[in-house]
Amino acid sequence: MDGNDNSANRILWSELPDVVRAEVEDRLGARVCAATTQPGGFSHGLAARLEIGDGRDVFAKAIPTEDGLAAMYRTELETAARLPPTVPTPALRFGLDTHGWLVAVFDYVPGRHPRIDRPDELSAVLATVEQLTIALTPCPLPDLPTITQNYGPQLQGWQKFAEHRPPAGLDDWSRRHLDELAELESTWTDHAAGETLLHADLRPDNMLLQRDGTIAVLDWAWPCRGAAWIDLVALAPAIAAHGIDADRLIATHPTTRDIDPAAVSAFLCALAGYWAVKSREPAPPRSPRLRRYQAHSARITTDWLRRRLGW
Repeated sequence: MDGNDNSANRILWSELPDVVRAEVEDRLGARVCAATTQPGGFSHGLAARLEIGDGRDVFAKAIPTEDGLAAMYRTELETAARLPPTVPTPALRFGLDTHGWLVAVFDYVPGRHPRIDRPDELSAVLATVEQLTIALTPCPLPDLPTITQNYGPQLQGWQKFAEHRPPAGLDDWSRRHLDELAELESTWTDHAAGETLLHADLRPDNMLLQRDGTIAVLDWAWPCRGAAWIDLVALAPAIAAHGIDADRLIATHPTTRDIDPAAVSAFLCALAGYWAVKSREPAPPRSPRLRRYQAHSARITTDWLRRRLGW
């Protein structure tokens, strides 16, 4: 699924109040001549390349402070401001909380989303995951919540299905093994503790392949502390979707090769259950394709889990 298929109905630069746009331009020291909305993603907030009159480009994100996603934008802003310079991510220039809007302005990074089906680009992605692990262990933001604190209640999808009637349309394999999936899922938190700062939302469309072949990692809206291997396992279903042997990748990558296979299976199980639940919720009005993406993720992750477990 490409970024255009996943696009939300984003807020445009022209829709920001005049006083907010003027304040951004004041901080930039020049007028904004043009704004190009970024395709892809699922948030409806502003995400745009701003071309400035003095020839510079920046990247801006913005959302009303009363919006339900404002807390996520605030987290991203606060996290970006504190990341060490060894993290491959666009630098935050400034943030504003003004006139009912939250705005973050970053360096503009030219590039495109990496294509996982190209071996050299997949290698760049995997090298970046290793680089993140090194740069973010121990966690440079020790006050962050743990992954269990942040996502423990959400990663219980199979248990919820087992306690209630399984939903219509649940695939036959999941239905037959529902109790076993719920039991396996319940163990993921036993393995998740760690002191690495996790991105917790690594996807190809949260990465940019730059001209020099390196990867910039975007959108630090879901940070938490946890075991270093979790980000790669969370990314691996997107890799498996291209027919790549994700189990072999997990078994050989420096971040995951020494991890108990039972830990990987438990977390993968929890991810599959999460997607299965989320894909059945009503679609957000300004992100109509989100549930389709989540249903796709549920299928890919469950298929990999089925092959991995051999049930």
